[in-house]
Amino acid sequence: MAHEKQVLYEVIADISPDARGEYLAWLTPHVAQMLTFDGFLSGEIFINAEDECEITSVYRLRDMAAMDAYLAGPAKEMRTDGVNRFGGKLVARRRILIAR
Repeated sequence: MAHEKQVLYEVIADISPDARGEYLAWLTPHVAQMLTFDGFLSGEIFINAEDECEITSVYRLRDMAAMDAYLAGPAKEMRTDGVNRFGGKLVARRRILIAR
């Protein structure tokens, strides 16, 4: 079987200014928890230099099979946790990128 290409999974969050500090405090252990899932190799947090309320979590995964397993399993619970904590103060969008 051919070696599958690595995947980047980005979660871009727009958080309201009054919840930004709480969100960043929550996000660090959230990223650490994501890295316990099979196939997650690394995770980093980036803050948009032009908009400090846009915060992106970037995960590197072993392959698309690991991404599919995450989406079919723990993704719903992980996403619900953020929604429950931050409600209308958080809008998230996601991208899945495959290495060329």
